[in-house]
Amino acid sequence: MYKLLVVDDEEIVINAVKFIVSKNFDNVEVVDSARNGREAIEKASNHNPDIIFMDIRMPGINGIDAIKEIKERNSRVQFVILSAYEQFEFAKEAVNLGVKEYILKPINRYKLIDTLNSIISDLEEKEKKRKKELENIEKLQNILPILESGFIYSILMDKEFGKEVKRYQDLFDLGDDGGYMMIIEFGEGEKAMSLTNKIGSSVKSQKFYPSIRDMLKYRCKCLIGPTMINRIIVFVATKEHEDEYKQRLEAIQMAEDIVKKAKKSTDVEFFIGIGGYSKIEYLHNSYEEALKALRDNSGEHVVHIMDVKEVKDISLDKYNERCKKLLSSIELGNTDEALLILNKIFDSISKLVPINRKSKMIELIVLIYQMAYTMGIPSDIYIDYSSYLQEIINMEEEKIQRWAIKRTKHIIKMVKEYKQNKVSKLIMNAKDYIDKYFSNEITLEEVSKVISISPQYFSRLFKEETGYNFIEYLTNIRINKSKSLIKNSNKTIKEICYEVGYNDPNYFSRLFKKIVGISPTEYQKDI
Repeated sequence: MYKLLVVDDEEIVINAVKFIVSKNFDNVEVVDSARNGREAIEKASNHNPDIIFMDIRMPGINGIDAIKEIKERNSRVQFVILSAYEQFEFAKEAVNLGVKEYILKPINRYKLIDTLNSIISDLEEKEKKRKKELENIEKLQNILPILESGFIYSILMDKEFGKEVKRYQDLFDLGDDGGYMMIIEFGEGEKAMSLTNKIGSSVKSQKFYPSIRDMLKYRCKCLIGPTMINRIIVFVATKEHEDEYKQRLEAIQMAEDIVKKAKKSTDVEFFIGIGGYSKIEYLHNSYEEALKALRDNSGEHVVHIMDVKEVKDISLDKYNERCKKLLSSIELGNTDEALLILNKIFDSISKLVPINRKSKMIELIVLIYQMAYTMGIPSDIYIDYSSYLQEIINMEEEKIQRWAIKRTKHIIKMVKEYKQNKVSKLIMNAKDYIDKYFSNEITLEEVSKVISISPQYFSRLFKEETGYNFIEYLTNIRINKSKSLIKNSNKTIKEICYEVGYNDPNYFSRLFKKIVGISPTEYQKDI
């Protein structure tokens, strides 16, 4: 219901408007009336109307000044000027204030109805647009965490994710600046990397994760990953600081504030490792530094990489390279190569302490599933984190390896099936197009363009799926159609030749005989 306020110093005008509105509009209510500008301002404030019919010349504050003041408080309200001919200059001034409609006195019933209908249409359109904007904002808010997770996963797996940089810079308005990585780890214990009850803490994280996310978003420009077992990985966007020491202090202070506030809402312990500043394309280095800060801390809740002494570790370059090769093999559906690389990865992390070996294994499994998700593999391959994390945490390492191999084989199988289904659908679309437009001069290039793949790739897929090359399939369609026309119509062979897509009757006859065994004329006689 739209609310209408009528402002005029003549009662007869007010009554006329009320009568016309009540008889012609079920969705408009005259909520009140006013006799002067001051009263109009007060009643507009009280009723918050959608529409105001405003006389221009009234005692005290005139209509123009009243419009100005009301619009300052409520820019959304729509005004209709009630004006006599001699007040037309005032009406022009009102138009400059954004008033789009005016009605000349004495009021014409049809003019009022048309004007009000026009305003209602405008209000409805604005409301639709407002709802659409709200829906878009809501959708964006819902999808942002997923996009942020994609950014974080890219950093985890790609030391130099140069191809992804531009897309993420535009998506999150990051500009050319970089930032640093922060790893928040939680659990029970007195030291990071040796925390216990990770599953219990992971369950509890469902309660405090939103508050940590809100704290981070309030304090800085950042992108936040999901809870990965008992970790939250964060990218903090910042400019490169001339004073590294000052930048370190600012990062540590923010992390310490997060720990203090987070501990108030839960009984788990929090530890934060902070990497050094890096350009966006090299953020994996900062992530590894944050991991190193967590590994090497001596019980401090917040550790910056600048406070950590150098220690020997596994070859991260080799590990990351193998992980990328593994994901590539899975994506290509190469089972043997994937399992070979997977075993090499297990060998490369065997030098780590047990808790870190298990952590790396789980991290790898999560990344494999994330890759499958980004490929669009159907959701039925995904298993509930809470159901399998507990299972893995309690497994012996050898069992985890067997479990990982089993899951990897399963995902590769699903990748192959998914790709095969995708190929079959492409070829089905191509065949539908050929069946529909066979009578035109269609080409392999034209059909490949329709299904959005290269002509070379289409030619190979089509042969594999149908057993025919493109020309053979098209020819069979045309010849079968011509046989049907010969049987079921009185058209001449020449007419049929043109109808099925050939321009040369002699060529058509030779081709027909080659495939059918007899000429079109002989075929027609035999019917």
